[in-house]
Amino acid sequence: MELTHRVGQILGLLLRSPYESTVAEIASSIRVSPRTVHRELDAVESYLHRYGITLHRKAGSGLIVEGKPDEIEKVRSELLVPANVEFSADERQIYLLYRLLASREPVKLFTLAHEMKVTVPTIGADLDDLTDWIGNQGLLLIRRRGYGVEITGSESLIREAIRNLIQYRLDDLWLIAGAGQKPLHPVDAKMAELAGVDCITVIEEILWKWEEMEQKEPFSEDAYTDLLIRLSIAASRIRSGIEVSEAEAARLANLQGFGRAGGMPLPDTKLKAADTLCRQLGEALNTTYSSAEVKYAAELLERASAHSSGMLPADDLELAGSVRSFIRKMGELDANDYTADRSLRDGLFTHLKAAMERISAGQRIRNPLLEAIRKNYSVLFGRVRQAADIVFPTILIPDEEIAFLVMHFGASRERLGQVHPHVRAVIVCTSGIGTSKMLAARLRKEFPQMHIVEQASWYEAARIPKTNYDLIISTVDLSIPEEQYLKLSPLLTPAEADKLRDYIRRRVMQKTLNEIRADKPKPPKLLEDFGPPPGELESTASCGEADRRPEMEGLLSLSKTVQQSIELLEAFRVLPLRITGAPSLGKWLRAACNHPELGEVISDPEAVVLQLLQREQHGTQLIPGTELALFHTRSEMAKRPSLMLFELDQPFKMDDSGPVELSRFLLMLAPRQLTGESLKVLSEISATLLDSDMIEALAEGREHRIRDLMSAHLRAYLKNKLERE
Repeated sequence: MELTHRVGQILGLLLRSPYESTVAEIASSIRVSPRTVHRELDAVESYLHRYGITLHRKAGSGLIVEGKPDEIEKVRSELLVPANVEFSADERQIYLLYRLLASREPVKLFTLAHEMKVTVPTIGADLDDLTDWIGNQGLLLIRRRGYGVEITGSESLIREAIRNLIQYRLDDLWLIAGAGQKPLHPVDAKMAELAGVDCITVIEEILWKWEEMEQKEPFSEDAYTDLLIRLSIAASRIRSGIEVSEAEAARLANLQGFGRAGGMPLPDTKLKAADTLCRQLGEALNTTYSSAEVKYAAELLERASAHSSGMLPADDLELAGSVRSFIRKMGELDANDYTADRSLRDGLFTHLKAAMERISAGQRIRNPLLEAIRKNYSVLFGRVRQAADIVFPTILIPDEEIAFLVMHFGASRERLGQVHPHVRAVIVCTSGIGTSKMLAARLRKEFPQMHIVEQASWYEAARIPKTNYDLIISTVDLSIPEEQYLKLSPLLTPAEADKLRDYIRRRVMQKTLNEIRADKPKPPKLLEDFGPPPGELESTASCGEADRRPEMEGLLSLSKTVQQSIELLEAFRVLPLRITGAPSLGKWLRAACNHPELGEVISDPEAVVLQLLQREQHGTQLIPGTELALFHTRSEMAKRPSLMLFELDQPFKMDDSGPVELSRFLLMLAPRQLTGESLKVLSEISATLLDSDMIEALAEGREHRIRDLMSAHLRAYLKNKLERE
């Protein structure tokens, strides 16, 4: 029986609702008359009967379905992914790529045509269109009469192509957060299958724990997400019997650009850490990781580490300048002083860096919240669009990206207007790992004044002393009264953010009233209903100590930041630099790294020079509108953070600098493993380089003036940090 659109709508409403639905309610939902609904009920009942499901019609009450849960779920699945769906040309080509990348054997054209209900010539035309894309992935499309069609190439490149295809079609956050949800379109379902969505939650739980145990410096959010999906793709392929060969793993390890400079072999410690991860994954997924797969996983881990820690803050000064202009323009249009919000500056820089890469690569950009943002924040959306068009006149930024930017400015509005005190929160999810990480990342951006005490399962959260937190935020339902916690989705929609603000205000107000009534502070009563017996909790004295721990940690962090700022400013120098022979960038950098002032900073000058030159290959670091450049890297050869300004004895024209000749350059170095305090200080110093006063002082080489300007900027940053702590 072929479903009509209207019958499908009625079925969808009945199957989604756990309660009885009246004909009038259904009619209102699908915008037809009650008489029309009554007319379609026979067809609905006939369709459900095929699956052993009964439609009960109760006079004066309503309609409800009754049947076995697995049969009801089967009908839901058929409605979500109908067999007779029509594919658009784009969807058809994505499905073709899925079939060919997932298959170990050639596929007949007739089979593909039959699956998509089109003609063989249509499939042939689609394959013609896909040839270039497949070639750009380093793969080969083979088409032979009587043989069929297949994509051939190394397994590592096939996995890379799968990752690119998934990124084009699906949103990464949906893929992770929505792992338990069924996709609304069959193409999305196939993409999720290709990504190994059935095991992604298990992999994330293991990866999270592995990161805490083995990774000295946590992965960035983007690097972690990409790594998780790549590991899931690999696991799906291994479980299908498709593995990376030893020869491929060896070639992969020698590729210079795969995430490690110089193509040097991975140290044994990295391979052992990867082996530990693969062993844990194998046990959880009931599969075996070969030595080649361990090496492949090690390269993925190294790539993620390099993405997280390879560069210093503000590594794109042109973009940093555009971000500042963007913020100023929005301030003019929106009558808000956004320049005071450092979180906005950093968030915009990170987002726009990735966004510009997506736009330049022609990637399709998806934002499921676009329509909601355009509707609920129409004025702000228009102003962000206007500012973006002015600041980026040569770049067509799609509405999907504009909506993301609106979220940044909307969050900044809230931060600038917030008056409630520092709030401590516990985030709870099913296992304490999965969705809580995404929610925590969004909470830190939306609510910088919030201190996240712990991300835990409900069992672990029950054992956290009540004096250590003010509220519980959960991604799942908890078996405690609703007023004692707030349930949010991992994506934290704007509506949910507003809901959380109201909740925090009520909690803070209630806590204040309780303290006034009792004439002394009282800890919030939150986890009592499912917590451990009182005897198992820490003593009152230890709880008091734990309650002070966040404040102490904040003071220690502030102290470290102050000390790092002082050390960096005191060591700053303006130094003359001379070379002999024909000038080149390599010679200038070599002379700088071998300068006596850096003798106690760099252990291997030549290695640092090579890293700086490799960094420069990604684009010049000239400060816009000046004869200055910033060269920087994080290196295992750097013993401590350092900043120096070198004055060249002769102007030097860089290859891609146009008519500009380099007369001075800043050299910023830092160890590969860097504390958060040091990273923040370097980030703030990088941000000063685009101030007109600083550019003037750098151009004149005025050491004391440069130090004073940096000092003033860091004082403002530390004052802001102190107020927030």
